[in-house]
Amino acid sequence: MDELSVEIGKNIRKYRKLRGLTLEKLAEALDTETNYLGQCERGERRFSLDKLADLIEYFGITANDIIPPPSAKRQARENSVYLRQINELLAGCTENQLAAALHMLQAAVPFLKE
Repeated sequence: MDELSVEIGKNIRKYRKLRGLTLEKLAEALDTETNYLGQCERGERRFSLDKLADLIEYFGITANDIIPPPSAKRQARENSVYLRQINELLAGCTENQLAAALHMLQAAVPFLKE
């Protein structure tokens, strides 16, 4: 099971339960197999793009409601790699050099965020 499929499945289950639907009723409405839908909700299988579009239309929601943004864990790992590299670059710098580097970052970062 991959993390994205599990998260999408959890979101589908949430909307299904909010509507008070059983797996059987939702599968019938989407013209699909109950077994397939259950496996997708558990993250054991991936929803086909067609079925995902059908679900979004059926529930009257957007793709953003179903598909999560990149995981916080993955983002944190990526950030830690960059921070480690920055620390390596700054290792051995004097206090004045660190102050100058901080000043440059403070000036540059607002432009990077634009």
